[in-house]
Amino acid sequence: LISALLCLESIILSMYIALAIRPIQVQSSASILLPILTLTFSACKAGTGLALLVASTRTHGSNHLHNFNLLQC
Repeated sequence: LISALLCLESIILSMYIALAIRPIQVQSSASILLPILTLTFSACKAGTGLALLVASTRTHGSNHLHNFNLLQC
């Protein structure tokens, strides 16, 4: 579960970098809010992922979540 969250964060980070560089290359101010929206959705996703991680830790009673390894990066 943690590796899946880290993979999603790296995808969001690469999207943020691409969206931040694009208005500089095109020299337009129309798409200047897209990186801010990307960061907002990334923060919401990270909060949801951490809430799921805490809930599963509390349900299974330990900090070792080896059985929930869903995605290998």
